[in-house]
Amino acid sequence: MEILTFGQAVEAFQVYCRSKGLARRTLEIYGEALAQLQAFLGGPTAPLPSSQKLRTFTVQLLDRGLAVTTVNIRLRAIRAFFNFLVRDGLLEESPMKNVPIPKVPGQFPRVLTPERVVALLRACDHSTWTGIRNRAIVLSFVDTGLRLEELIGLDVGDVDLIGHRIRVRHAKGGKERFVYFGSTTARALRKWTKVRGYAPAHAPFFVTRDGARLTRRNVQRILERLAKKAGLDGVKVSPHRLRHTAATLFVAFGGPLPALKELLGHSSLRTTEIYLHMAGSLREIQAMASPADRLLGG
Repeated sequence: MEILTFGQAVEAFQVYCRSKGLARRTLEIYGEALAQLQAFLGGPTAPLPSSQKLRTFTVQLLDRGLAVTTVNIRLRAIRAFFNFLVRDGLLEESPMKNVPIPKVPGQFPRVLTPERVVALLRACDHSTWTGIRNRAIVLSFVDTGLRLEELIGLDVGDVDLIGHRIRVRHAKGGKERFVYFGSTTARALRKWTKVRGYAPAHAPFFVTRDGARLTRRNVQRILERLAKKAGLDGVKVSPHRLRHTAATLFVAFGGPLPALKELLGHSSLRTTEIYLHMAGSLREIQAMASPADRLLGG
């Protein structure tokens, strides 16, 4: 069996990944993990590491203060690399076989699958006043990751349909920010403003039939009814779950987490370190990665 350097093995793996047509994000995750391991080993001419060497690498990652989630994902990427080498006959046994991967804490939020998001949107009746409003609400959650309080706190003047952005004044912690949305959501919001009728800038954006600002319970009931209509029996559809779904889909469809951090109004990048920064303005990034556009072909 030919003895490969680490760099040669990585090249073979990269060719294999490209031949499979893996998603760009998956390729980036593999690339980041292997680049870090290569630097740890001393460069591309280093020999393939032993299990002991990989355990030391794991300890080094944890000692650097990386989130367990990040370490878990990087080690899984490295395990996939060595599994490929074994399957391709380039290595007899994976050194990752005896390397424990830190377990991710079990409190991660549940999210809706893309299929369930689409079903939820299709449950909105495009021909009725409430259906148009409800579709705009769901898309606002899914495309921007707004919190419930932020959504019901929106005024007409906060929504910029030309600039595809929303000014969030009632953000957690009292910090004002802007969030951006794609073309699909923009169309839904324009349709809603049309059927809603004229209202001054200080008026609530999402309202009941009587013109009152929607309450927390109003929105929760809207989502519950839509979930039932969509056939999502036993699936909890809440504003908070839609926010987590928005974040997950944004990343899955190519959006970088540093941009997502700004969109969601988070204060830390601790769980986003595995992803690379991406050039371009926040609006350009959202235009590319808009979950609603990617789901519904906007």
